[in-house]
Amino acid sequence: MLEFASSEPFTLGVEVELQIVDQHARDLAAKAPQLLSRWSGGAKVQPEIFQSMIELNTGICHTAVDAEADLRATAEPLLSLASELGVRFIATGTHPTARYQERKLFPAERYHGLIARNQWIARRLLIFGLHVHLGMKDPETCIAVQNELLRELGLLLACSTSSPYWQGEATGLASSRITVFEAMPTGGMPQLVHDWTEFCELVATLQRAHAITSLKDLWWDLRPSPRYGTLEIRVCDGLATLRETAMIVALAQGLAREAGDRVDGGRGRTFPPAWRIRENKWRASRHGLDADLIVEDDGTSRPAREHLRSTVARLEAGGFLRGNEAYLPALRALAAGAPTSAERQRAVYERTQSFDAVSESLAAEFEEDILAGVGRD
Repeated sequence: MLEFASSEPFTLGVEVELQIVDQHARDLAAKAPQLLSRWSGGAKVQPEIFQSMIELNTGICHTAVDAEADLRATAEPLLSLASELGVRFIATGTHPTARYQERKLFPAERYHGLIARNQWIARRLLIFGLHVHLGMKDPETCIAVQNELLRELGLLLACSTSSPYWQGEATGLASSRITVFEAMPTGGMPQLVHDWTEFCELVATLQRAHAITSLKDLWWDLRPSPRYGTLEIRVCDGLATLRETAMIVALAQGLAREAGDRVDGGRGRTFPPAWRIRENKWRASRHGLDADLIVEDDGTSRPAREHLRSTVARLEAGGFLRGNEAYLPALRALAAGAPTSAERQRAVYERTQSFDAVSESLAAEFEEDILAGVGRD
């Protein structure tokens, strides 16, 4: 049986993958080694598979407000280092024009092993996401909350969609990132399990079959992380700004708290049908918040923005957004029609007919948000 490190319930750890781009934001720049060699802030900044990526990590946080402050405390000095090296950052799910064929791997055994095993599939992983760790008190609760949250993965993806362009092409998708990611043999929708014992048996079988070497190889949209005692949400695209990132973290924490309340009250449900999880993910990927999401196992659907509005109202009424009330106006605005990053990028392209203009707008959004600081309305 796998050991599970108990954590304070529903505390947060947030990981944000950033694109390193040249000063004009027209292409990715392989400057991670130089940035990391100059960084003196410890493990808050980590390398990623390509030298044109880095990852920002928070410590253990109690609210999305805390997580936003933590991320900003890292991002602000990083902006200064980036300026010295002639680079900037973009935080969305893909770069509009960068080609994966031209990227340099970061020199680490794990990344070279991924390429050796998965070849072209892994070389295409020029994608950037938001990962949210949620503290779980024990492994059975972790699986029970996971099964509850499988109903909400489509909504979380729809709210975060930020990757409509891929290698200079309009994909017709709000999130092209998620389709690249799920091509990994162990990527995409989680395997459905009823309890911790079943999960441990699955992991043992996968290791015996040499399908995985460790839990890190389970690149699911939602997965237990026993080492940290967390449930990790991995479905979301990277968000254009840290303020938007924290808004999605607040929503994720609220949904997890609500799920935990159901479980503790003996009202927990088993996982929904696999077709519902898969279909909602596709609809969110294709249409973002313009999707109709399936909200019942009988096929009943609801417009995503209407579903978001009722979800936020329910979470607020239940007290599940406590400590994160600062993000209520932004969540309500999104439900009322405020554009996602994917929609904003399309608007820039329609106005300018220039992917370079889209990239510049994304770099500017990230920088302006950092300079604005914490706590903006």
